[in-house]
Amino acid sequence: MKVDKQLLLLKCLSDEMRLEILFFLKDGERCVYEIVKELGAEQSLVSHHIQGLRKCRLVKFRQEGRKKMYRLAEPSLLKILTDLERLSEKSC
Repeated sequence: MKVDKQLLLLKCLSDEMRLEILFFLKDGERCVYEIVKELGAEQSLVSHHIQGLRKCRLVKFRQEGRKKMYRLAEPSLLKILTDLERLSEKSC
């Protein structure tokens, strides 16, 4: 069985900043400014990681005036993040 796609997905999820962004997006759509404020990170760093998440097809965006509003790309990602939280509480 080939696991190339699964490994790419796990690599995308294994970055702390990317995972924090995904967990923040669990609660709904956010613009980059809101993500920057929540994470306390530089805008350029957040934008870089959002691009990585878009490349992995984990987030989507829509244009709202001059702002881009980001959201989880798949509803199933919400379950994965919830399960990840639950599993980490039990095992780590």
